[in-house]
Amino acid sequence: MKRLILLLIGIFIITSCVAKTKKKENQDVPEDAENLVSLVAFGDNLVHGTIYASAKTQDTYDFHPIFIDIKPYLENFDLRFINQETILGGVELGLSTYPAFNTPQEMGDALIDAGFNLISLANNHTLDRGEKAIINSVNYWNSKDVIHSGSVLNPDESQVRIFETNGIKFAFVAYTYGTNGILHPAGKTYLANVYSDEKAKSDFKIRDFVDVFIVSMHWGEEYQDLPNETQIKQAKYLSALGADVIIGHHPHVIQPVDLIENEERKTFVMYSLGNFLSDQIGIDRLIGMGASLDIKKDKDGNINLENFQAKLLYRYKNYNENSFRLLFFEDLSNDFFKDYAIYFSEKEALIKYYFQNITVT
Repeated sequence: MKRLILLLIGIFIITSCVAKTKKKENQDVPEDAENLVSLVAFGDNLVHGTIYASAKTQDTYDFHPIFIDIKPYLENFDLRFINQETILGGVELGLSTYPAFNTPQEMGDALIDAGFNLISLANNHTLDRGEKAIINSVNYWNSKDVIHSGSVLNPDESQVRIFETNGIKFAFVAYTYGTNGILHPAGKTYLANVYSDEKAKSDFKIRDFVDVFIVSMHWGEEYQDLPNETQIKQAKYLSALGADVIIGHHPHVIQPVDLIENEERKTFVMYSLGNFLSDQIGIDRLIGMGASLDIKKDKDGNINLENFQAKLLYRYKNYNENSFRLLFFEDLSNDFFKDYAIYFSEKEALIKYYFQNITVT
């Protein structure tokens, strides 16, 4: 209860209390005013040893060239989400790859330079390298002008982030299904935010103080094209609690999107965005997507989700140069990816499996 009271006080300080579907009495809203926020989300940034080795320079790591082809696209959006799958514990702890990852913090620099500003830190690899790596990671992200959730260093600090963009008030929280069987340090479950229905219900107590609630879910079964029963059940539960957007990742392959409707709202669900960057084996693990939408708030305070799009992404590896690039399918040729057009058709159909009203490019 003490934590909830402190959280509510903080919300009152940083933002006015606006219910999602109703305009407050005497609220000064210009006639015909409409607020718009564009959101794009990508999946797992999974940094294997081959990737950080390819980025090694004389005395540091430079990941910027990997993202050069997608940076202009990201500039079109206000909110740009990524799941940082591997902990940015930094070189001082010793870098490592699968199964217990630790990544140079220069990766974060490159992601931020590319435009990412909404970061999930909750996934099954969060505890890979222990508490010190998490401390280094959270301190790194705290020093940057980004919004992150899923890992905190203080039990009294909420995992739910409250912020405002273009006149729309948001809540953002990131969960993971688990941590690969690695136990939290005693009494420190806040280091990796593991999902439960009870925890979500508690987090959503602040629902009436924001316009839009975004949830990041690290869930599902690896390498499966369709969501499992647990994903579908949790998506419906989160929608009923008040989630407007659910961003899913972990399967390492693309899964469909959906638009869940209940009495209160419509919830856009991205069951799995696939990999963003990785050196996994298998073509389906090299194809990811950026899913995007527009979030609009009308003059009456109503929230509408519109303009659903998905953009297919391919992780290209030049074996001769030991280099990596992320390329959109529209920029591909058979020189980069043989039969890419066939895979495009397959992924387009998969993305639209539940929800046809999305444009795939």
